[in-house]
Amino acid sequence: MKFSLTIKSNVQFRYILKNGEFEKGKCLVVHIMKSSHNKNNNFFGVCVSKKNGNSVMRNKMKRWAREIYKDEEIFLKKGYQIIIIYKKSTLFKYLTYKKVRADIIECFKKLDIYEKNNT
Repeated sequence: MKFSLTIKSNVQFRYILKNGEFEKGKCLVVHIMKSSHNKNNNFFGVCVSKKNGNSVMRNKMKRWAREIYKDEEIFLKKGYQIIIIYKKSTLFKYLTYKKVRADIIECFKKLDIYEKNNT
């Protein structure tokens, strides 16, 4: 991720989930919040519950989300904190990369975090 830093602390996750905006997709929820201290970079985090499958499946879901974010990162506005959380009802055996990609892009469009001239 060229322009983004990762969100690692539980405190940051909870603050964004409590105070930010969100948009629900079919298999995931995207939470965003404007960053008050860093306007040049985005912060990004992914969360997958243990109920979504074993560790191999969960890591694959996280890799998919990070890869999609990396592809879309150049089109996004800067200065946001973004968290992608997979729904607990989402099962890996019914997911495909294309479904997850469409879901994330749709949520980003609804949250209006794309640059105006690149959409």
